Amino acid sequence: MHHEARVLTDGGHGVEQYLVPSAEEAQLSAVRAGAKAVWNREASREVTRRIKAFRPDVVHVHTPFPLMSPAVFRAARAAGVPAVTTLHSYRYSCVVGTCVRDGAICEDCVGSRTKLAGVRHACYHDSRPATAALTLSLGLHRAMGTFDHCVSRYLTLTEFSRQLLIRDGYPAEKIQVKANSVPDPGYRAVTSDGPRTVLFAGRLVDVKGVRTLLDAWAQVPAGLRLVIAGDGDLRPLVEERAASDSSIEFVGWVSQDKVVELMGAAEVVVVPSQWYEGAPLVILRSLGVGTPVLVSDLENLSAEVLADRVGWAFRTGDAAALAAELDRLRQDPGLAEGLRSAARASYDARYSPVLDLGRLEEVYQLVAGSD
Repeated sequence: MHHEARVLTDGGHGVEQYLVPSAEEAQLSAVRAGAKAVWNREASREVTRRIKAFRPDVVHVHTPFPLMSPAVFRAARAAGVPAVTTLHSYRYSCVVGTCVRDGAICEDCVGSRTKLAGVRHACYHDSRPATAALTLSLGLHRAMGTFDHCVSRYLTLTEFSRQLLIRDGYPAEKIQVKANSVPDPGYRAVTSDGPRTVLFAGRLVDVKGVRTLLDAWAQVPAGLRLVIAGDGDLRPLVEERAASDSSIEFVGWVSQDKVVELMGAAEVVVVPSQWYEGAPLVILRSLGVGTPVLVSDLENLSAEVLADRVGWAFRTGDAAALAAELDRLRQDPGLAEGLRSAARASYDARYSPVLDLGRLEEVYQLVAGSD
């Protein structure tokens, strides 16, 4: 959101941001956070006040769940301003936003207007009351027409995400793919006499495929070095593996500039996510420095990577399949090097801020002219 605000400001547009603290920052329980998701009167009034003061052409909502609530769309509609929303997750279709339950992909609620399966499984913070509140928010606002009449455009990050939203019953004519962008890191065709490096950069949690990566690495013959940057619940496991395997280097949480530096020096960046993660920024940044990627074969992760021929895919969650791809890389030092220029070309064609500005302006002009 902040990046797009900068893109718009640099493009000569006036931008005002309204932020609602997270449930954790507001020190709200899961139940209270869920209740706010139904109808946040304070947020709705604040959006109305800001619209009157700022007089925007468009209201762009990034994450209304849980605390802001879809009531802000109704506030924009009442003020006569079109609203668009970016779907960074799947919260309109799944109360936890990930389509993951018990460590596996779950679509039980996709296509259901009631989302009662989520309540049955207590998906939101393992709490049925909190899940019920979020489910009520989705059901109430669909029944009231908030999502049909008060949202002019839904912006998804990938075509896969668009199709999932359509399967869930949202109007296809209002759903548009608009990829993210990242600041241009500069093409860095790095050559090094040091160890050949594979990089993982991200949260150290199960859905990111960290266990799969570590299990795969144990099957790869010597010849490559694995650098892991990040932090999270699985940090102790990563530290344990790094302590027992000299080919694994754990650098912890590092700055974005350092991540870009690590990407430029790597032969490949591996993204083994095991959920419907929509165009992770780590992929965009990696392509920006000209480093190819090795990704899970989930369609939303792999479709554009394979279409642009800027990397490879392996069977999701399959450590042996990932190990085979890494071993192929090990045996052919020129394999990744030959994709560097294509990786940068993919960034230029899909993910640059200049393109993002044009895409945003196109959407805003469309909805401002039709509402």
